[in-house]
Amino acid sequence: MIESHSRAEDSVPECLPDVGCITCSDEGVEMRALEVDAASGLAVCLDPEGSRSEVDLGIVTGVAPGDVVLVHAGVALTRLESEEAA
Repeated sequence: MIESHSRAEDSVPECLPDVGCITCSDEGVEMRALEVDAASGLAVCLDPEGSRSEVDLGIVTGVAPGDVVLVHAGVALTRLESEEAA
């Protein structure tokens, strides 16, 4: 008999700004979504220095303009709740 396993998302460590990327340990950057194109899965985001970048939202759902996401290598890792965002 095959044992049931927990869902993959339940076993993945939570990404937090003070921890960084869980894959390579590089620092994630908090960025605010300015524009979101749900059809392409991309967003234009603003970093803390005021630079705009295109960010892939492929692994994060529910991002809307104004939301803050933790970004590494042009990919949003998680959407941060308001109390997590600096």
